[in-house]
Amino acid sequence: MIHEVIVTTINKEKKVHIAPMGIKIFNEQKKKYVQISPFRPSQTLENLLETNIATINFIDNVKVFSGIVTEENKDWELSPLLNNYVPHLEETNTHMNVVVNEIKNDSVRPKIKCEVLKEEMHRPFLGFNRAQFSVIELAVLSTRLGRISDDKVRNELEYLKIGIDKTAGDNEKEAWNWIEKKINNYFKGND
Repeated sequence: MIHEVIVTTINKEKKVHIAPMGIKIFNEQKKKYVQISPFRPSQTLENLLETNIATINFIDNVKVFSGIVTEENKDWELSPLLNNYVPHLEETNTHMNVVVNEIKNDSVRPKIKCEVLKEEMHRPFLGFNRAQFSVIELAVLSTRLGRISDDKVRNELEYLKIGIDKTAGDNEKEAWNWIEKKINNYFKGND
């Protein structure tokens, strides 16, 4: 199963990078691990190879996902850098501090196995409603522009909009609008 999360990483100069990403969680020999598979090239991959640490943020504010993939808002409040852990998002529900354990190299998407060192819940995660699921799915789709057919993007957007129309609050509407603007700008440039 893939979990959509926000991964925070740092470089050697302690500059934080924030990226939405799908991860896998699994247990092995009584330890918890996550698998992060960033595309080449990416700042997340560079930082993981450079420092070997990251923080996984489970968050229910879909504006964070949307803001990052559209660049409408890439700066989110972070916790202080403590105990050599990568900062977590201040409004995260739960975070995991992880360290790289193994790298399976790949020319497109290396698989990076990370051991969970610490896990902390800040507030309950109550799940996503249909609008929030739609925003997450459209955010992922918007990162695949040019890799999947324009028709598929248009069809998915139309279908996902049903969840927005029926269940979205103000946050979800704003997040959706940011992504829709990104996709429309992409289509304008390719028509």
